Amino acid sequence: MFDTLIPINLWHKAPRWKRLLMIFAAGGLAGSGQAPIDTPALTLLGLGFGLWAIHQSSDTSYFSTGWLLGSGYFAASLAWIMEPFLVNLEATGWMAPFALAAMAGGLAVFWGAASALVKGRAPLLICLALLAAEVARSYVFTGFPWGLIGYVWIDTPLYQLAAVIGPYGMTLLTLVMAYGVAHARFVYSVALIAFAFVFQIVPNIAAVETSHDAAIVRLIHPNVEQSDKWDPDKMESIYQRHMALTQADPPVDLIVWSETSVYLPIDIAKNEIAAVAQDAPVIVGYQSSRPEGFYFNSLGIISPQGELQAEYHKSRLVPFGEYLPFARVAGWFGLQRAGFSSGDGPSTLNIDGIGQIQPLICYEGVFPQFVGRSAVRPDLLVLITNDAWFGAGQGPAQHFAQARARAIELGLPMVRVANRGVSTVIDPRGGYGAHLEGEDAGFVDVPLPASLPAPFFATYPWAATAFMALCLCFVAFWRRHWT
Repeated sequence: MFDTLIPINLWHKAPRWKRLLMIFAAGGLAGSGQAPIDTPALTLLGLGFGLWAIHQSSDTSYFSTGWLLGSGYFAASLAWIMEPFLVNLEATGWMAPFALAAMAGGLAVFWGAASALVKGRAPLLICLALLAAEVARSYVFTGFPWGLIGYVWIDTPLYQLAAVIGPYGMTLLTLVMAYGVAHARFVYSVALIAFAFVFQIVPNIAAVETSHDAAIVRLIHPNVEQSDKWDPDKMESIYQRHMALTQADPPVDLIVWSETSVYLPIDIAKNEIAAVAQDAPVIVGYQSSRPEGFYFNSLGIISPQGELQAEYHKSRLVPFGEYLPFARVAGWFGLQRAGFSSGDGPSTLNIDGIGQIQPLICYEGVFPQFVGRSAVRPDLLVLITNDAWFGAGQGPAQHFAQARARAIELGLPMVRVANRGVSTVIDPRGGYGAHLEGEDAGFVDVPLPASLPAPFFATYPWAATAFMALCLCFVAFWRRHWT
């Protein structure tokens, strides 16, 4: 396609700065296809141009071309990363653009390395190299799999394929489609773009119906601004807001509060929470500690009798937000920061009348290698979060989209409760109904849908992606040998 639109000789004669700017802009276009815009055609166009530009690179510019493409992608798709620094604008606001630049540039190194590794050999292999880059960034230094390329399809019926091939299979499929946009005949490239637009407007797969006797869960959505959440003068009134919403009629089967919703020590709060819950167990978020000096971001289940029935400590912590990476090394340079300790998840907890749940706290829900990977397959995923950190637009939208991805991939319903963001029940096909979001405040009672039989991805998480990669290797080397 781009050979038709941009003659190769004209491309190489253009000033280098213009070419680099166009590559960065193409990455930004690709990244803008993520939520909340949800336009996969933009991702195919941006990535298609980037893959074409990589193919035109010289030995000295493969890394820089891939790095610039990745920098544009991550700068656009992770712009929300500035929001936490804007909560206290005077103190930390100046750090916001530097944080985004560091995050985008750092993650783009994976893309640059992928481009440099392939160096134009068997051009289709760039798709595999970028897939490897996306997998690597999901694991290296505890991993950051936010905004995987394949997520652009979450709001379309195509993402139902993730129940078989998973998020990395969807990423490889998207890369191959972008490669087709870059190198196929013009008419086929246009057809791929049209295909993406059509899937965007086609109604999604029908939601999973709930039975007439399904358990009813109450989602408490308090809508507390981050600047108010830890204000000593406001914490008690916020807590009482949760209590009033919990006590509302009619009685339900389960009540869920959001992340760190209890500011008191849980041993003090548990009895009074149970007293207003009308015989329903309550899932709450709070901070806890142990005498040995460990501090945790925790989720607890309070029984109708006021007992702390079970407790889970967050295992996937946010680097720099909840802990300092390489803390021992940083200490050599005088950098000290108190942080949370990591729990021992993934794990499951049992709730009578509900079944086995996998508890998830905020950031943990973006890890496909963590969610659903407990020793026992859960009946329900429960994710509590505080999306007030992410601002009001892109961050909460992407966080919610990735929660829907986990439900589709595993064939499991998810209860998702946010202080701000989206609070709802997601069915095993990624659909949802009654919900609260953004500036809403209150509660919503939602019936729990049943889980689906374990899909292929839930049982064999890497099998389909590995098979796709092997097929692509065969095609790439077959084309190189016979062309």
